[in-house]
Amino acid sequence: MATLNDERGSSPVIFVVAYVLFAFTIGSAWFIMAPIVPELIGHLHSSLSSVLMFLSLYGFAMIVFSMPAAWWARKDGIAPVLRAAIVLSFVGLGGRIFAPSYSWYLVAQAIAAIAYPLLISPVGAVVRQAHMTHVKTVTGLTIGMLFFGMAAGAYMGPTLHALFGYTGVLVVVWLVNAIVGLFLFVSLNHLPRFEEPASEPMRIVFGSPRWWWVGLAIAATSVMFGGIAVSALLHLHVANAPRLGATLTALTFLGSGIGAILFPLLADFMGRSGVWQVVLIALTTLLTLLVVLEFTGVWVVSVAAIQLIFLLLGVFGNGCYALSLSATAEAARETRGAGVQTAGFSMASNVGVAILPPVLGPLVIVMPAIFGIVTVAILGIAVANVIVNVRHS
Repeated sequence: MATLNDERGSSPVIFVVAYVLFAFTIGSAWFIMAPIVPELIGHLHSSLSSVLMFLSLYGFAMIVFSMPAAWWARKDGIAPVLRAAIVLSFVGLGGRIFAPSYSWYLVAQAIAAIAYPLLISPVGAVVRQAHMTHVKTVTGLTIGMLFFGMAAGAYMGPTLHALFGYTGVLVVVWLVNAIVGLFLFVSLNHLPRFEEPASEPMRIVFGSPRWWWVGLAIAATSVMFGGIAVSALLHLHVANAPRLGATLTALTFLGSGIGAILFPLLADFMGRSGVWQVVLIALTTLLTLLVVLEFTGVWVVSVAAIQLIFLLLGVFGNGCYALSLSATAEAARETRGAGVQTAGFSMASNVGVAILPPVLGPLVIVMPAIFGIVTVAILGIAVANVIVNVRHS
């Protein structure tokens, strides 16, 4: 897949495995909540919008901490940044286990959320410092494993809840995250030595905004659909809505993992990345329209059909997302700048993740027409963004 050697002769393969596995545990710990949103509302005596804020917190964390994480990695290498991510994840996920109130849970979730930008935002620097030769493939693998984790969390949530109860679910994902986090902490010793930056002054840069809207549109709508699936289906009086909603959320993220790994791999070895992006964003917009029609009760399809739609939405949407992210990394002229480029993309895309689910998501019930128009318009702008970028690349 890539040449993984540094001048000391040590191989960072162990590190790469640990890195992508930790991304998997972050995703699963976060979206283990999606299928138990209704229970969280009752347990914490809160509203749907307030509980959806938990799912959006990592978006706020990405906005605030993406660039600081990249600047830190640019200055000192990625090892201290990743170690901080491990510690914050351990503390935050552990703190939410026995949260007696909404405020407690919010603080614990916020601490855990900071680990997300520290881990993912400097992925460009991670790829470069690990001496990976196929940037698209490795970037896609990282994002893919994150989404596989989200899928696992959303799908296994009801089963784990039935086996271990509300608190037990949170304990299980915390323990898995802690074990893999320890693996990553130790495996950082296998990372090629960080080359000290030149003595040039440190400039505060944010990366190119060329692909930012694409990331915002895809990431925000994926998280929003996952967060509102159960509530929307309950409102439409769909049979077995909690289980179906959990399955749809899991299928979205399963598809996201497949797309994020598959299409960057194809683009790396077959070329024509721009063509892939145009086709994928067009298909994503079409499928988004179908989901909007289903969730607003305008167009009702069979269970099998809606499951296929959600799976393909993840495949196409995050295939395009991963290609756009890797394009920002490849645009960097030096290793340290690659992390800044991908952090800028992540920061911008998660503005939508932070805002859209709690603000636009509840409108699916109270103002379905506005919900549909705004959601489809967001993807329509993304289509134009991709076409313009491809033409000028």
